[in-house]
Amino acid sequence: MIEILYIGAHDCFYCQHWETARRPELLALIRGTRARLVEIRADSVAKPVLERHFPPAYRWAYRAAGEIRVMPSFLLVADGKIVLKVRGTSAYTEVFEPALRARLSRA
Repeated sequence: MIEILYIGAHDCFYCQHWETARRPELLALIRGTRARLVEIRADSVAKPVLERHFPPAYRWAYRAAGEIRVMPSFLLVADGKIVLKVRGTSAYTEVFEPALRARLSRA
């Protein structure tokens, strides 16, 4: 199982841009695969992401990832382990998406 944990905030300009421009592409990419998107919302871009923002089933990922202060952030989880953590939309495009595509092609 591959999971994409997206961490953003409603008042984050870059998060809003990613959600509008790239989220639909991501959903199309993972459609029909054993991958899923989990969206996590912080209270504000000005405040750190806290464990309580994560769904109970993913609180382990919060503890494993360490502090998350830059949004959007993305965690790539494969078989219950974080294999990649990136911050920002450029890192999503340049690092995260190619890594996700590679994982999906092997799955």
